[in-house]
Formats: sequence, structure tokens, C-alpha cells
Amino acid sequence: MQIAMARSPNWRDGWLWAILVLGLGVRLIGLDEPLIDWQAWRQADTAAIARNFYEEGGDLLHPQVDWRGTTTGYVETNFPLFPYLVSRVYGLIGGAGEWVGRLFAAISFTAAAFLLYGLAWRLYGLPWIARLSALLFLLFPLGIFFGRAFMPEAMMLLLSIAALSTFERWLESGRRIDLLLAWGAASLCFLVKIPTLYLGFPLVALAWSRWGWSFLGRPLLWAYLLAVLLPPLAWHLHARALFAQTGLTFGIWNSYGYDKWISGLLLDPEFYLLMGRRLIHHTFTLPGFLLVVLGLTYRWGDRREWMLFAWVGGLILYLALVPEGNRRLHYYQIPFLPVGALLSAKVLGLFLEDVGERTGVGWHRWFLQRSEFERRALVALLLLSTGAYSAWAVRPYYRPPNNIYKYHQSCYAVGRLLDRSLPEDALLVVGDIDENAGASHRAQSPTMLYYCHRKGWQLTPDEFTGDRLDSLAALGGSYFIAAGGFVLQNRVFWRDLVAGGVTLPSQYPRFWTDADQIEAVRRRHPGADRNFFLARLGDGEEDGGR
Repeated sequence: MQIAMARSPNWRDGWLWAILVLGLGVRLIGLDEPLIDWQAWRQADTAAIARNFYEEGGDLLHPQVDWRGTTTGYVETNFPLFPYLVSRVYGLIGGAGEWVGRLFAAISFTAAAFLLYGLAWRLYGLPWIARLSALLFLLFPLGIFFGRAFMPEAMMLLLSIAALSTFERWLESGRRIDLLLAWGAASLCFLVKIPTLYLGFPLVALAWSRWGWSFLGRPLLWAYLLAVLLPPLAWHLHARALFAQTGLTFGIWNSYGYDKWISGLLLDPEFYLLMGRRLIHHTFTLPGFLLVVLGLTYRWGDRREWMLFAWVGGLILYLALVPEGNRRLHYYQIPFLPVGALLSAKVLGLFLEDVGERTGVGWHRWFLQRSEFERRALVALLLLSTGAYSAWAVRPYYRPPNNIYKYHQSCYAVGRLLDRSLPEDALLVVGDIDENAGASHRAQSPTMLYYCHRKGWQLTPDEFTGDRLDSLAALGGSYFIAAGGFVLQNRVFWRDLVAGGVTLPSQYPRFWTDADQIEAVRRRHPGADRNFFLARLGDGEEDGGR
């Protein structure tokens, strides 16, 4: 049974603005922290591209990474709109700073909540469902952390919700300006993140809700589809040409680079258990997940609500098509946040709006028999438990376990030391582990190069040989930097390094060629860099330590 409610959002709603201020405020905590938290490598790559846009005068069509060796650094990646806009802010303030990228992400995520409020109001016409959609979207743990990470995911969500919201508005108004906005939002969304093509499912559901199956015979919709897909297609052809020029890629496709599409995982029961735990614990929280499930168990009479179920179906297909990416990377579950917020807010909102009997929702009649006070208390309890669970679940993202945080903290300290002391044109060879080492064209670990503010290469410990360093020195490599734990386990490689001169980062430019003397310096040194070695490549100049 369809419910006739007001479909025009109340943008002056005080509750909305209080929710947005709260959501933004949470994401401003630790705004100036360095990029050493969860997914530090992914954040550093985005930050490096932004900094290179700013410092090297690069244009939007030619993103550059630090792990470029002696190439131009042009890299095959998704359309770099996020780092490019951040770089424009760098130009305005006269310098690069990680806080700008975090702030840009926080504003983007909060703006996405604003648009989700409007979409929920147009779908349901009930103010509390709209308010709770925005609140839960801002409250879920995955959104708290990645809603302020130096990554394009927050912008992706903003454009995703904008694509659906503007398309739905065009279906209602028929105005050309709304169609133009719907095209721009969807096309930019697919450019920024090509996996967001799953939005085709809810877009088709919206068109079906307006015209039924006759939508297939409407030329304007086919023109819209073509216009939306042409820019992403053109960009990825261009990005493929950049890869052909430099051999650098983020592994967007599975013909080379990191393979996110490994279908064999679909036969592994552990994959489904992992995804279930991830969605319950990190994405929605336990109470939030239960609300999402309840929200999936019924629908209203309005045909537009089929958009939510189609949206979920598209995301399930996305999980099946990109299983390895979803298994390894937590931020691949971010697309579940807006539709999860809409489904869970529908349940809580109906408790508050007292319209359940008119919707014919069977399971919820028991709640409607409760007093208004009891129902409001239940909603408050569910929101508080979701918030408390979220605060608990999000903590490891800020301080990753298993010494990962301490390692990146030390790398950051070493990088700042070397940034102040090494020649600006020095090319570094970084020794570090890399899970994608087996890929034919892997995206190299960017963190140490970013912290040092230098360009160069990365070697994994299995590549540590004197001959390999000599070949990179011949290309212009100046220094090798790595944690001592990676180096000392290869005694032959360690002897080769010592023969050329080794120091601690804070002791540069003094080098030693005696292993016992180097160890004595390490034991006396109290700094964080005592666990890192800086080795000179090539012939080098004589200095006081040799």
C-alpha cells in the first residue's frame, strides 16, 4: 500500500544540520595526523599524486606516482579527480599537507550524508527516516575512518548518491537541467571508481519504476547510457596508453598487475565467512546489520523502493566479480554504507513515525503495540548501541595491530629525517615487503618514498642482491634505505651494503664500511631511526666515516 507523504525535503531541518555537524566533527579528530594509520600505503599513493600535481605542474590527465624510477611517473589509475582537487587547494595555501586531503574527504563524506537525507525523504516522505539515514551513514564504523582518509572513496560515495538522487529527480521533473546533472554525477562516479558500475542496477530500477518495461524503448535513456559510459571508456583507454609508456599501473584490470578478480575464492566457504564478519563488525556493526536485514524483509507500495533491492543486488554481484579485492581491502565494502543506512533507517523511522499499520508490515506490529515512550526508548537504545559498537570497531583502524602502526610510525620519522638531509634530486631504492610482489606490473609500496619526499624504486627482500642494486645505481639510484630486520637476514647482501658504506639516517652524511662499527653506533643511538640502514649506491664520495 503506497503512503502519500511530502516528497520535498526540508533542507532547513534543524535535526539534519545537527547530524551533519556531529558527523563532520567526528571526522575532524586527528585531522593533522600523518599517513601512518590503516591502508597507509593507499593513502600515501593518493597523497603523492596530489603532491606531484602541485609540485610538478602536472595536468589532470597525467597523474604521477613516486615509485617511478627514471620514468615520467605517469600511472594507469582511475580518474584522479580527488588528488587533483586537493592539489588545487595546495596551490591556494602555498604548500602540501596531509590535513587538506583528510579535510576534503571529511567534507565529501558529510556532503554525501546531506544528499542521502534528500534521497531518503523523496523515497519515503518521512522526516525521521531521512534524518536517521544521514545519521546511520555517518555513524557506521567503516565510514568514520574512511570518511576522513586521504583516499577518493568519500568522493566516490558522494558522486554515487548524487547519481541516484539526480536521476530520480529527473524522472519526476523531466527537466533538462536535472538530466544534465544526472549525467554529470554518474559519469564522474564511474570515472573516479570504475567498480561503481554496479549503480546501473538501481538506475535501471528507477527507470522501471517510472515507465515499467517500456523504459527499454525510450531513446533518451539509451542516449543517457551512452553519454554516461563514454567518458570512463575514453579515460581508461588513455590510462592504458600511460601504462604502455611507463609500465606503471595500479592494476585496474586483471590482465596484469594485482588481480582483484580471482574467481576461485567463490568456491571457498572461508571467503563468505570473512565477508559476513566484515559486514557485521566493520561495516554496519551488529545492531546495524540486524536493522539492515529487517529492512530487506519488506517493502512499501511505492515502486521506486525497488531501487534499494536492485542496489543490494548490484553490490552482491560486485562482491562476486571482485572477490580478491573485497577479501584483502576493507575499503572495498564502503559502497554498502548508503544503501545499508537507508534500509536500517527505514526500520527505525517507522517506529518513530507510527505508520507501520498502514504499510502492512507484519513483523512490526508487535512494536506498534508498545507505547510511544517504549518505541522511542527502543530507537534510542539501538542508536546508542550502534554508536558504541562503532566506536569499538573503528579503533584498530587508527592504530593498526601487529606492529604495523609502529613500523609506519618509524618509517615516517626516518622519512622526515632524510627529507631534510638528502639532496633533493636523490633517487632512492626502498627495501620493503609487498603483498603484490608476484604481479607482473605491481603497484609498488609508496609509503617510504612519500615520507622521504623523493622518487625512486622499491625492492622486496627476495630481490635483495648486490647486482640488483648495482643495476639501479647505473640508472641513477643514489641511496638504499630499509629496516634492519629486512637487511640483516641476508648476510651476503649485508656484506655488499657495508662494502659500499652504511649509516643510520640521522648520521648522514657520515658512512661506515665496518660492520662492527655500524653495530656499535646502533647500540649507542636512541632515535627511532636506529632500526633503519641507509646505504650509498655507486662509487660515492669519500667521507669521514670511511
